[in-house]
Amino acid sequence: MTRDGQKAEYGNWVSSRMMKLWTAGTLIVDGLCVLSFSALTASWASAARWIIQLLLIVLTLAFIFATIYFYICRELFSYSGNSKIQDKILDYVAAHFDCNQGRILDIGCGNGALSIKTAKKFPASHITGIDYWGSMWNFAKEQCERNADLEGVGDRIIFQKGDAAKLDFPDEYFDGAVSNFVFHEVKSQRDKRLVFREALRVVKKGGTFAFHDLFLEEKLYGNIEEFIDELRKEGIYHVSFLRSSDESFIPKILKTGFMLGRIGLIYGRK
Repeated sequence: MTRDGQKAEYGNWVSSRMMKLWTAGTLIVDGLCVLSFSALTASWASAARWIIQLLLIVLTLAFIFATIYFYICRELFSYSGNSKIQDKILDYVAAHFDCNQGRILDIGCGNGALSIKTAKKFPASHITGIDYWGSMWNFAKEQCERNADLEGVGDRIIFQKGDAAKLDFPDEYFDGAVSNFVFHEVKSQRDKRLVFREALRVVKKGGTFAFHDLFLEEKLYGNIEEFIDELRKEGIYHVSFLRSSDESFIPKILKTGFMLGRIGLIYGRK
């Protein structure tokens, strides 16, 4: 993924900001734990002091464990490492999407990786990547454009800021749409089923889609099989669901409930 000696930069789904927050939290809790055993607490009642010390020890161990876990996850997601889970997941999404030509929308394009992968797979297509690019993530529109240029597809991709809950496009505007691990992050719409339906709204009748998200999280989507049945009753007959969290290319350490253990792929033809 180089051009003129430069490399595209796709960052990491476990953001540096997130790691800084976890590390800072761990250091603060560790410091409080140490202080609880110092002379500063010598005048406290022994029972209260013992309870506080025990709670801080437990909290310290929890923070240390979580921080180590997220550092391991960050390494697994890194493009510079051997695992390259980010790239494998995007390959998985692209493998279940087919749109040989026309306009394709990438909802929540982030670092531009899926937009670029789609543009390469379908050389007769034109891609629009939209994202809110919030402060939590180390991604930006300029980064996406630079990556697309370096990958040789910059002339077929447009990146713009947008809200997945209210897409700034008319009905049935695109021939296909993709999204990876985005819908659950949309803050402007609590009902994630409506975010999903908004994505379908801009896809032409007969167009294709592949949406990857926390579809196994019932508090977000309810019973996923019931949701699929609803879509079929609404006329989306060619729709399938895969538990991507079960795929062998995802390491077991990432198959936890707060990482990739609840992800699934809904794909098909409108």
